[in-house]
Order: sequence, then C-alpha cells, then structure tokens
Amino acid sequence: MNKNFTTLLIIISFFSCKKERQNLFVGNDPIAIEAEVLDYSDEINHIKAITKKGNYNKNIAFMIDYSIHSGKNRFFVVDLKKDSIIKKELVCHGDGKGKNTTGIPTVFSNRSETHCSSLGMAVMGERAYSSWGKNYKYWIDGLEETNSNMRKRIVVLHGWKGMPNKETYPNPIATSWGCPTVSVDVLDELDVLLKENKKVLLYSFE
Repeated sequence: MNKNFTTLLIIISFFSCKKERQNLFVGNDPIAIEAEVLDYSDEINHIKAITKKGNYNKNIAFMIDYSIHSGKNRFFVVDLKKDSIIKKELVCHGDGKGKNTTGIPTVFSNRSETHCSSLGMAVMGERAYSSWGKNYKYWIDGLEETNSNMRKRIVVLHGWKGMPNKETYPNPIATSWGCPTVSVDVLDELDVLLKENKKVLLYSFE
C-alpha cells in the first residue's frame, strides 16, 4: 500500500473518533449518539482546570451533553482522577415552553419563566426538601453568565417517578421546566455520592 495513502487513512481514522456536536442528521432524524464513541477529554480537562482555580471537588464531577437525544444516556458521572466516565443515565431538558419538544433541545436560557435548560459550569449546592420524587433535591449554583440564575429560577437536581431508568430512544423522555431531572432510583444513587463529596461541579454543554 502506498505510504502516503496509509498516512491519510490514519489521519481520517483519528478525526472520525472525535465527537461532532453539530448537524448530526440522517435525513430529518438526529443520530442517536452513543456516549462510548464520544471523546470527552476536552470537557473533562476543562472541569479539572476549574477545580484548580477554586475550592471544588477534585474526585468526581457531573456532565450533561445536550447534543445527545434525551432517550439516550447523557448524564455522566466523571472520575476526575482517572479521566473516565463511571456512570451514565437519562436526564430531562427544559421544554422551553414548547420550543424544545423533540429529543434534542435547541433553545437554552438563563432567564426566569423560559422553562429552558442552562448551559455552562455550575456547582452542586445543599440538599433540601422537594415536593417532587422522594421529597429531596439539590440546589445548583451557576458559575457563568449563561447559568447564573439557576438558584433564582429554582433549577435544581431532583427525581421524578415518571422518569425511566432505561434508554427509550428513538422516543424522547419527558421534559422539565429547566431542571436536570432524573429517575428516583438514579437520584438516590447520586445522593450517596453527593453526601460523600461536596462542591461537585456540573458541566452542561451541547
């Protein structure tokens, strides 16, 4: 085989392993992206850089990739010591008052009454009572201009009994009013982590 052709194949193979966040369509349908084939090294390195600048947890972090269809696992627990994803689950996105009705949200906001999810880096706050799920929630404090109003908007991590525990793709899951909502079982699992780990970062992106 020609040496130059072999080099070209290696280059193509490398870039094909990198994630594509925009225009992932087959016909009119968004591709269901598998988290296993996505490279989150940039996002993990960004989280680790933020932990070095502030007094944030350096063991674990949470990520939400809103470019993935809601019927697929897109909430990730990250082991920052090993640079690896150790848990992946379903999570709701905000309905945007009817603007985000499909599986992948296209509208995000930091404004109240928009019912939209917010993008950017945030930190998990204190545990508190909730009228949803198993009656507890975790406050979230946004650290950027794109999510600075999360507490004011009451955008919290909570559970809901209507959330499935298994992937539903190609069917989307329910939407929220902006909260990253998980199943009751998943919230209980995250609760264990959050009781042992304080000031855990949550990074939401698309």
